[in-house]
Amino acid sequence: MNTTAEVKAESDYCCTSGNARAVIEAIPADREILFLPDLYLGLWLERVTGRKLKIWLGECHVHAGIRPADIERWTAEAPDAELLVHPECGCASQAMAFANDRTRILSTEGMVDYARRSEKKRFVVATETGILHRLGKEVPEKEFLAARESAVCRFMKMITLEKARDSLRDLKYVVTVEPELAERARGAIDRMVAIG
Repeated sequence: MNTTAEVKAESDYCCTSGNARAVIEAIPADREILFLPDLYLGLWLERVTGRKLKIWLGECHVHAGIRPADIERWTAEAPDAELLVHPECGCASQAMAFANDRTRILSTEGMVDYARRSEKKRFVVATETGILHRLGKEVPEKEFLAARESAVCRFMKMITLEKARDSLRDLKYVVTVEPELAERARGAIDRMVAIG
């Protein structure tokens, strides 16, 4: 989903980390897949689907900054905590290698759902730190620690509730996409949604 309308217009499908596996599995096995924009999510998908993908060498700079050393440190320092790792993290490959009953590789929504259901009371979360606020609000009886405190996306922080309100109320920050391009881009989104 984190691509421009131009990229979506050239794509057959879009996906999120939460539905990427279903999208890959819905594509016939004899079809070649160029997966973008995220290298780490692509590597995780190869592992969980068994499909060989042609992976674009892109990454989220925040997720890529969460390194295996961060995971090693928390594994030692918080033996009572479960580790929730986003598949776009630079440490996800290592997390897959040492996966155990304490490690879960999950999408953002998957992390929230899992934390709610888990009997554990403490979690180390390897993704952008903004999720810690949501987790604390939705699952207040549990403790959530950032795998890396500096995993903050300054671009995500530019979007605030007040700015969204002002945009809608005052018709500010209008984004326009040429109708023909929007129609082509919508096709990739529609095909994703149709998979369910």
